[in-house]
Amino acid sequence: MEKGEHLKRQNRPTMLQLQYLQGLSKVEKKRGAQGSIAEYYGVNRSTVNRYFKNCIERGILTESLEFTPAGEEWLERYSNLYENLEKYLEEIGAKPEEIEESLDIMVENIDIHMLELMINAYAEKKSVYKKKENELDQEIQHNLQKCERHPVVFRLYRMNKKQGQGRDSMAMRGFEEIAEIVQENGESYLELKLKEMAAHSRANGEMMAGKLKTLKYEHNEVLEEARIENNIVKIPMEACRIHRWTGIGTMGIVPVTVTCSVGPVHMPESTALLYFWV
Repeated sequence: MEKGEHLKRQNRPTMLQLQYLQGLSKVEKKRGAQGSIAEYYGVNRSTVNRYFKNCIERGILTESLEFTPAGEEWLERYSNLYENLEKYLEEIGAKPEEIEESLDIMVENIDIHMLELMINAYAEKKSVYKKKENELDQEIQHNLQKCERHPVVFRLYRMNKKQGQGRDSMAMRGFEEIAEIVQENGESYLELKLKEMAAHSRANGEMMAGKLKTLKYEHNEVLEEARIENNIVKIPMEACRIHRWTGIGTMGIVPVTVTCSVGPVHMPESTALLYFWV
């Protein structure tokens, strides 16, 4: 197979043809393999035979239906492209029902080289943005560390808001309105002050009072339990994602899960996003 031959319009595979080859790479190369692949994908055996014959002529497969070194590289290139395109479409906000159709159209109608250029350019821009974002995070954290106590406004928003529900999490009732970023013994914390919260008992409808029992925060995709001392909850700043938004200012975000104890009854666990503004 000459260099660049597979980039020509007539040699671009359809998504179904790629699936034939992916199926072939996973089965034993024995008599009847074409029939098994054809049956699996719901096509005639002759359709699969014709395509494999074409792949033999192009140097992708041997006469015994083994992949040539060039064929293995070619298939891996397309498989990687498919995965990267799927991630790309997800990240730019394509709806799940749109992704599969868009992938088919892109792979079948655009040269693989052009698609790879597009994916690589997107990845490079994302990498540059991520680097700048990390540098900005460090700058903001450095500025916050200059002051021992810095007051912040915060809100707890429902993670999975249902239609008709308010945006605020019920757990918001269990905290004082103002929090603080505190520098203490070389460490930085977001401190939230607890207060009594009231709720109707689901058992008898009576009004009861109580306080937040536990708070867990997400750090490196792991839930860790926050320290609660003297009615103060401490969340390490390293677990908070810091952003600076034009027109909004500096904002931090951290996913949290809380449980509350009101009278003898425990409130259900509540998952929320904690936002705070500096």
